[in-house]
Amino acid sequence: MAVNKAPADQAGVEPEIFLALYEKMLHAYYVEEQCRVFVRAGKCSFYASARGHEKVQIAVAMLLQPGKDWFFPYYREKALMVGLGMPLDQIFQGMLSRAGDTNSLGRNMSEHFSSRALRVVSPTACTGTEFLIAVGMAKAVKADGGDAIVYVSGGEGSTSEGEFFEALNKAQRDRLPVLFVIQNNGYAISVPQEQQTHSRLDEVARGFGIRSVRVDGTRFTEMYNTLRPLIAEIRRGSGPLFVEAMVVRLDSHSSSDDQTKYRDAHDMEEARRKDPLRHTELRIREMGLLSEKEMEEWRGRIKTEVETAARAIDELPYPDPATAAVDIYSPDRVVTEEAPPRLLSEKPVTMVEAINHGLREEMEHNPRIVMWGEDIQDPKGGVFGVTRGLTEAFPGRVENSPLAEATIVGLAQGMAIGGYKPVVEIQFGDYSYPGSMQMRNEIPTLRWRSAGTWSCPMVVRVAVGGYIRGGPFHSQSPETLYAHTPGWYLAYPSNASDAKGLIKTACRMEDPVLFFEHKGLYRQVYTKSPEPGPDYLIPFGKARTVRPGEELTVIAWGRAVHMALQALGQIASDGGERSVEVIDLRTIVPMDVETVLESVRRTGRALVVHEAPLFAGMGAEVAARIADAAFESLDAPVRRVAALDCFVPFAPNLEAAILPSVEQIGAAIREILAY
Repeated sequence: MAVNKAPADQAGVEPEIFLALYEKMLHAYYVEEQCRVFVRAGKCSFYASARGHEKVQIAVAMLLQPGKDWFFPYYREKALMVGLGMPLDQIFQGMLSRAGDTNSLGRNMSEHFSSRALRVVSPTACTGTEFLIAVGMAKAVKADGGDAIVYVSGGEGSTSEGEFFEALNKAQRDRLPVLFVIQNNGYAISVPQEQQTHSRLDEVARGFGIRSVRVDGTRFTEMYNTLRPLIAEIRRGSGPLFVEAMVVRLDSHSSSDDQTKYRDAHDMEEARRKDPLRHTELRIREMGLLSEKEMEEWRGRIKTEVETAARAIDELPYPDPATAAVDIYSPDRVVTEEAPPRLLSEKPVTMVEAINHGLREEMEHNPRIVMWGEDIQDPKGGVFGVTRGLTEAFPGRVENSPLAEATIVGLAQGMAIGGYKPVVEIQFGDYSYPGSMQMRNEIPTLRWRSAGTWSCPMVVRVAVGGYIRGGPFHSQSPETLYAHTPGWYLAYPSNASDAKGLIKTACRMEDPVLFFEHKGLYRQVYTKSPEPGPDYLIPFGKARTVRPGEELTVIAWGRAVHMALQALGQIASDGGERSVEVIDLRTIVPMDVETVLESVRRTGRALVVHEAPLFAGMGAEVAARIADAAFESLDAPVRRVAALDCFVPFAPNLEAAILPSVEQIGAAIREILAY
């Protein structure tokens, strides 16, 4: 088709750029129109129109490099996908959740796009969680010495989330190549911006020291010319850039919303007057780039192209239900069998020494292991000294983090996606909860929600447990909470040898791992063992029989293993030696149910001991598995000994009244054996 060759406009934007913009905007427009058809037909249950946002999304795509730069979008960015060159069939597969959907195989919501080729990382519907992950990716880019840019976006409502501020802080602190784009349409669903923030958002970002600009996201020329040199500066290493793009929302927030309930007619008419597509067509006419007939031909051609792609996807079936639970974990297992350790020395080491040595060996083994956490850097080396000496041994790879748990784990996910292996520390399990949006909704779902396209192998070390007079906020054992989230592995060792073998395995696994370390065991004499050598790896999901027996099976993990052994020692000293088997689960996820069942089928009796509260604790899961699969072998009810359903008090006598005791375990053993 012949195109009139007009000179560049007064601001210097070439005609070819305007025509490319117009073509992409038409594609985005007809994608939106086709999605409306699917919504009305009941074929698309979640739809968030990008009308009013499309110009800034396409402009950014034109200024960045798909396949080189990284993209962490939010749920209103179909125009960005068009701008990046995502095929129409892939867009409609994602919107309709049909078979072959390369975004998520129908697992993630519509509007949540993912592409390895375009480096579009699968998002979630959570508001504002994407910012920290993007900063983590930028950390990986900078560590590799590359010049890629990491784009991350959100609506103005997302800037009320605390993780947004954490991300700004860390990005500027480390001078990372992040392009923050906030698309401000004035409404967080129905809440106007004046009820969200006191200041302009570009001024908020400027308060962190970040270069910040506000642009009219509905007008192209000034926006394009403003952002082009600033984005080039990011690529040259100048650090992050914050862009507040003032846009309009031409449609309701989503297919579940009706904006006429909270926006008056004048407000919506003013938004329509700023329609980015209408303005682009006006500029095309003013510049004489296309005639009215040619513009009509473009519309017809692109509409047909979009509708044809949409119809083809609409004819596909939904994904096979058999695939729904696939890709929660990597199919690759680092180690499946446990070999006897070759000892470095017969000299026993403490649990804290074993973990430290295991981390050191793995950092030597894998140069892409990096660590951060509160106070972990030398000379302190962590509040419990677990990482002492590692900063000096591995300069630049072990560092302190901000006092912000969401930052610790969110950055770890981003850097893991970028090819590193973060091994990070949460100082106390009690303080892991600020990171819960990342640890429940982002990290463990990534492999699954992207149908295996993306993964984030990482380790989060967490100090847990009581009996140290830590009070209610330094004594928690939250294994049940995290075990209930698919996608995590969870280790909980009880002794030095197991701690070293498990931490080394965790550092080599292809999935997120929570590594619980009972702080009351770090330096206990009874946790010491001769130190295994650097080749010692313990497979996850393999329990250890600590003591063989034939009359009763005691199942425990962490400190409870030693308490069970102490209880049996007391029984023996009272002249009542009994044949009791003690099983240390070692890992909660996966749980070695088969070893437990084999033992219970022999002994006919079972007692589960754990430190966390009794109600809905992991002991209930173990007991249920036994009742379900070994009921006919039982000669007595399955019993549990655990903490009372209470917080852990500070006074030593009150702490003892709440947490399980050796005496309680001994009494339960006697009762079951006498049943």
